[in-house]
Amino acid sequence: MGFKASMVIIQHSSMQMSDGELLKKLGFEDLTFSDDTTFEECMYPNDKSINLGYYNDCLIISDDYQLTTSLELSKTPDLLSDYEKVLTDLFPDSEILTVACHSTVNYHLYSLVKDGQKLRFKKVVNGEPIIEYGDRIEEEENVYVYSKIIDGQRMFRSTYKNDEIYDYTEDQMMEDFAFGVAKRHLGVMISTNEDEQLMFDTPFKKYVVDRVANKKKEAQSTPVATEQTKGSWLSRLFKRS
Repeated sequence: MGFKASMVIIQHSSMQMSDGELLKKLGFEDLTFSDDTTFEECMYPNDKSINLGYYNDCLIISDDYQLTTSLELSKTPDLLSDYEKVLTDLFPDSEILTVACHSTVNYHLYSLVKDGQKLRFKKVVNGEPIIEYGDRIEEEENVYVYSKIIDGQRMFRSTYKNDEIYDYTEDQMMEDFAFGVAKRHLGVMISTNEDEQLMFDTPFKKYVVDRVANKKKEAQSTPVATEQTKGSWLSRLFKRS
């Protein structure tokens, strides 16, 4: 099964502001509440919505790649993105974990921040060099134990089949890495039978563009949430379709 997801997870978050205030600080000034939804429906909404929910003492921002693309394009993976700086100021004692993946291009990315410092960053896209910063975290090591170097390339065996055939490249381990790292905060592994409560029973609130207000502000400067995506894997994906 293919997966598409883009989310920011704030651990142990006790938000002292309204959803509207949070969205405004992230640059989403023209969003209005649409309806209640589930994580299954909003992990890849494909509608430029922002969806907010709480699970396992974490705030989950499902952002439809509107925030995470700035990390995907970054030339300085050791530095915080603009939205990571905002969230660090708002939640100074929390780990802030970004996770994104898209099975169509075997893409996965994650970024871990705490106390204003980037602890770990990794981006993998099929056919491109791996970009990473920082020491591996435990959740990654749980996947790397299934790998070894063969003819100069790291190859992986299945994490669920009991065999010794190393025939997967790192980008093909997208779900193991992306959702394995997300489990650090969520406590469950997306794409397994652990995730049913998160997927189907946890309420999320969907916020969509207020098109009337947005038209009045078209000439204003681009917010954090809608940085230029030219050159990203997302723009290349749309060119193929």
